[in-house]
Amino acid sequence: MRSIGLALRHAKANLANNMFLFKLAWTMHPQRVLAEFLIQACRQATNVFFAVYFMKYIIESISLEREFRQVALFIVITLAVMLVLSLLDNWYEQRFKPLSDLTLYEKLYLVLFRKASSVELKCFEDHEFYNKYTKAIQEADQRIGAVLDSLSRILFSILATIGIFAVMYAIDPWVVWFALFPIIGNFYFGKKLNRLQFQQNNEWVPYQRKMDYVNRVIYLSHYAKEIRLSRIFSVLKNTYQEGYAGVISVVHKYRVKAGIISFFKIFLTFTLIFQGVLLYGAYLAIVQQSISISSFVVLGTAMVSGAWSLIRMSDSVVEINKNGIYIDNLKSFLNYESEIREDDGQDKPNAPPLRQLAFRQLHFTYEGAAKASLSDISIEVSKNEKIALVGHNGAGKSTLIKLMMRLYDPTEGEIALNGRNIKDFDLMSYRSLYGTVFQDFKIFSMTIAENVLMREVANEEDRELVVEALKKSRIYDKVAALPRGIDTMLTKEFDDEGVVLSGGEYQKIAIARIFAQPAEILILDEPTSALDPIAEYEIFESMIEACEDKAVVIISHRMSSAMLADRIYFMEDGSIQEAGTHAELMQRQGKYAELFMKQAEKYVDQEELSEAVSQREG
Repeated sequence: MRSIGLALRHAKANLANNMFLFKLAWTMHPQRVLAEFLIQACRQATNVFFAVYFMKYIIESISLEREFRQVALFIVITLAVMLVLSLLDNWYEQRFKPLSDLTLYEKLYLVLFRKASSVELKCFEDHEFYNKYTKAIQEADQRIGAVLDSLSRILFSILATIGIFAVMYAIDPWVVWFALFPIIGNFYFGKKLNRLQFQQNNEWVPYQRKMDYVNRVIYLSHYAKEIRLSRIFSVLKNTYQEGYAGVISVVHKYRVKAGIISFFKIFLTFTLIFQGVLLYGAYLAIVQQSISISSFVVLGTAMVSGAWSLIRMSDSVVEINKNGIYIDNLKSFLNYESEIREDDGQDKPNAPPLRQLAFRQLHFTYEGAAKASLSDISIEVSKNEKIALVGHNGAGKSTLIKLMMRLYDPTEGEIALNGRNIKDFDLMSYRSLYGTVFQDFKIFSMTIAENVLMREVANEEDRELVVEALKKSRIYDKVAALPRGIDTMLTKEFDDEGVVLSGGEYQKIAIARIFAQPAEILILDEPTSALDPIAEYEIFESMIEACEDKAVVIISHRMSSAMLADRIYFMEDGSIQEAGTHAELMQRQGKYAELFMKQAEKYVDQEELSEAVSQREG
């Protein structure tokens, strides 16, 4: 009883998952849903009519000696109707369905992309969540079509089966018992086979991800130079082979069990019903002579049609269960409630202009981590003030920036804007206060203008804004020399006339983004790491000039950049070890001064070496 109750709960949950996707499809493309059900109704009606009633009429016409003209007219009308239905079916399959599916998939993926872009950053750093997201994306398009197909097929297969077996029951009631075989084969063994396949798919996902990663890396141009100038390909090949071997090992693990279950499924679903009904009908007609030969012929055609209707119905039920298992990933992903929601601003005010941003006794620990990444951080940033966060890698600087922009929420303490917790403000409005340039910035395969604005170019004012931003980042002369100027596509991903720039030029385009945004707080996370010292000086000069009325947070490993700040915070092991102006920290002779002097010695050595080389060449 317990297992039956568990099976019923699973069936109920799977049906609910199917209905979830069905409702989603209906909201996105109701015409596609209605068309699917109409076509299935026509197909099943055609099947029942031809297999049972058409054959019954023809055979009865022979025995009743109907006029040839009457029979011929019936056949012609039937063929004409079938031709119309066939043309409708062909139009649906070849034209309407492919086009409507593209619309359906586009809308579905937009929903998925919007969800993916709105969940908090930690989701993409969570292995389990990322696996679920990957499976949801991979299964989304084929599952939504499968749900429409399964639900429509099961509905009209039931109606078709009832009609066919009513005829069979009228011939001999006992023949209906043969319907049990495909039900047992598909419902019981089919369900076990689907669950086994689902377990198998789940086990090979980590291995498949390795193979997909190598496929992606080999394809993307970002990795082309490193692959060709090193022996990393052998490591990638090993990674791919590990993934492939893992998938094969999972297949081997389940193959015997899957083979046995498949045998019983096929034997019960096809063999027993097809052979059984024919043998039973022959026994009734020849041995017992309880039915006529015409009834035996009708019974045979009805059996074939009824068996396939049952098989289609049971297949659809099994498919519903199978869909339900996979849709669970999609459903849980779409129903995931973000802890930091982008759409929770309806009842929250927009963030006001910056007067002060304060970190109050901030603590933060990443989920699953044993050690805190930030401990007891207290910082204040005022309008028109420039601060610098310095320290070794892993000190917590980037984590602090993520909290500042509310990509994460602190474990303890709070961040306050003008004395009010930032959670009280509309999220998108709050984030719009920031202009950012990250060390690991990304360039998109879009136009230069779109890469600078990070949105569509709406009007001529936007174009002028892009030009001014590029001038301030000292890259406009290069862009203006291109045939299509700011409308030039970056990378050759989608356009053969696109351009591939140097790392430093890409970085200048990324820097132009902060000049194009009406931000009040600028985050400069190693903004000039790919630039030479002269270009770095020029860019910082532009930044300081453009940021006179803004708050600026500088993260840099070059201590010379930190000297531009009004206050410097030296971080180590997730806490602030020292704070003050450059002069104060140098006078203190602490860790900041030690790190500054090491870098200064390096620059001095480089200058001496350059002078020595110049003298030697002279």
